[in-house]
Amino acid sequence: MYSVKSMLPNRRPVVLWTSVDFQRSEARHWTSGENRLPRHTWTSLCAQPRMEVLRAWFGRAGVGAWRSRRQVVWAACVLVTVGVVYLQYAPGGPLDHPSAPRHRALNTLYSSHERDGHGQAPSDNAHVQHVKFVTGSDAQQPGEWPHHREDQDNQENHQHDEWNHQNENAINEEAVPSDPAQAQHRLAVEVLQRRVAEQRAQEQQQQQQSVAVPGAVMIPQQDPPPGGSWGGGQYRYNPYGEPVYGRTDRPNYIPPHRVVHFDLKGAPPKMSAIMQLLPWIAGQGATAVLLEYEDMFPWRGRLSQVSAKNHYSRKQIANLVAACRSHGLEVIPLVQTFGHLEFALKHERFSHLREVPELPQALCPSLNESMWLVHSMVDQVMALHPGVRYLHIGCDEVFQIGECEKCRLVLRETLFLQHVEAVAKYVRKKYAAIPLIWDDMLRHVSESAMQEAHLGELVEPMVWVYAEDVYRFVQPSVWTKYSQVFSRVWAASAFKGAFGEQLTVPNVRRHLDNNLNWLDVMASEASKFTAGFRGIVLTGWQRYDHFAVLCELLPASLPSLSVNLITVSHGFFNVSVQGQLYQALNCMQTPKYQTWLNLDADPFLWDKFSWCFFPGAQVFKVTARLHATRRDVDSYVERVTKSRAWITDYNRRHNFSSPMRVDEDLEELPARLHAVTLLMKTAREALAEWFDDWTVGEWLEQHVWPLLKSLQTLQREAESMKAVRYWPARPLPLLPELQAFGVSEPTVGDGKSGQDTDGGGGKA
Repeated sequence: MYSVKSMLPNRRPVVLWTSVDFQRSEARHWTSGENRLPRHTWTSLCAQPRMEVLRAWFGRAGVGAWRSRRQVVWAACVLVTVGVVYLQYAPGGPLDHPSAPRHRALNTLYSSHERDGHGQAPSDNAHVQHVKFVTGSDAQQPGEWPHHREDQDNQENHQHDEWNHQNENAINEEAVPSDPAQAQHRLAVEVLQRRVAEQRAQEQQQQQQSVAVPGAVMIPQQDPPPGGSWGGGQYRYNPYGEPVYGRTDRPNYIPPHRVVHFDLKGAPPKMSAIMQLLPWIAGQGATAVLLEYEDMFPWRGRLSQVSAKNHYSRKQIANLVAACRSHGLEVIPLVQTFGHLEFALKHERFSHLREVPELPQALCPSLNESMWLVHSMVDQVMALHPGVRYLHIGCDEVFQIGECEKCRLVLRETLFLQHVEAVAKYVRKKYAAIPLIWDDMLRHVSESAMQEAHLGELVEPMVWVYAEDVYRFVQPSVWTKYSQVFSRVWAASAFKGAFGEQLTVPNVRRHLDNNLNWLDVMASEASKFTAGFRGIVLTGWQRYDHFAVLCELLPASLPSLSVNLITVSHGFFNVSVQGQLYQALNCMQTPKYQTWLNLDADPFLWDKFSWCFFPGAQVFKVTARLHATRRDVDSYVERVTKSRAWITDYNRRHNFSSPMRVDEDLEELPARLHAVTLLMKTAREALAEWFDDWTVGEWLEQHVWPLLKSLQTLQREAESMKAVRYWPARPLPLLPELQAFGVSEPTVGDGKSGQDTDGGGGKA
């Protein structure tokens, strides 16, 4: 029998196993007959060789592991990682228990509120529901226009339910596998089934009141907003365009007429540029154009001095009308006949027709010559627009009425209605056209007064609101009043010229909210009128009034016009119109234009459309460059004149500063002067394609020249301070204008100053 000491690690296994067999043979001898040993002695004897073998093998393994310890450590790490991943994500694994947190298992699709009352997940033996992924037009696209994530979830569930209801016979009959590895998928289906059942119950109640048009894109379902009931629909004030007006289960509303407004006063685009836009807007759903000339019209006779120096010719206007009709666009001319007559009343020849002598805004309706002026303008405009169905006669914002000696004898409400009645009858009788008027002056006129004037038989009101919250300015009670007087009504939104008198480019997000809310209001209020809405006008104001400076120019506003025109032409705005929008704006086929708009981060769409090539793209890019340059220049001037201490107004006024410090502050000035000068040249070239030199010069003087002037003035005064070689003693002379506030320089030698004259109280 071998002893333990004789069992060396390098001994061959056959020797070991032979020694074991020898030991076992001796053990059999000692366990037979009278030689039988006690059981514990036998067990101890047999265990000895086994332990020797195990010790030998573990010894060899230890030596090898120590020699390859790095590889062993890496292998152990890999095994541990694989094990953890397997335990965490393997179906049916120990971490896949219903009580495990939801975020721990990727295949856990149910949440805590979807468990039963005992905190357990739905049973694995539940009914297996056939599943189909909803794609295409039946699915909620990521770019659609819900303003809340909850609304989007509700819409997705609703569309999934509709698909199942219409296609339950066409669904693939292959059931979801039922093996344990797919248990979580069945649980998710059960959750979806319960949600669909709840949604169907809610929709059945809504369908009892109204039936949706098949195939229409539905507005997202949402909880009833706080507020009262207006005309059967819920409402709440909505400053940012959330779709909360009226019924939210209706199909999308598309106005019969989509009219684009061209405001031409004071800054006329070149006729070639307007001609280029006509097929462009017609291709995006426009059906008509509203042309507002004011002083751009070629007035004749006594009205000739009313025309601007750069007005259109009669031939140009005739060609414009013919081009509109050739592209299927109806023409609606606009003539101001009451308020906003500054372009005529500012002249001395017509100043006596003002309601208030100092203010050339409103016409006095009590003078006979006032009606002559109105008739003359209507006649000349209609002569160049023969056969039009509608004539817009303005009548908005008549701020001065009932103030002259004659008008004070009549109620303002009566004055307004009498003047509108006289103008409307003239238009209908002579030209058989339907007069349109802005509605703001009617909002506070009583229903009985309008009925007595038979206003509903004479005009059609155009209700205008350019803010996001339409109902805030025209409440449902006003709509009800209008419906008792008029059988038809128009709406007017805006695509530019509404959110800032000196903006250079419109805020597309705010204008889109305005138009989307208008569609909701029109759908809710149309049933009140016998013939509903005629259509909607997308206004694009170029000045807030005749005396105002330019706001957003037409070419810089074309992305906003495209977005809003496509919206009102489809009744909605989501990713499904992405292709049409990018094609209309002639965007490149790059990954940048494979994604949808982000109006929260890019409300002016400078980032999105600066690489597109639509008409007016160069002017649009100039506005983005102007914005960046203006911020940079303003920041620099603010820093060196307000934060720093050597080129302040005080320093420049007294020509008193440190030349070294002035040099430091002027280091960045040349680069900014160059940027502004280059912007001036680029803007002139871009604007020259659309406008004449009068308009180009006005825009540059308004926006770019102030930047250049401030930098040049700063440079000139700073260089003057650097040229000084000798400086006076302090204190410097006081500003003379301060004497009006009791601050003046003390007289020299009068013994009075800001300090004591006794030397601070010296020794006696």
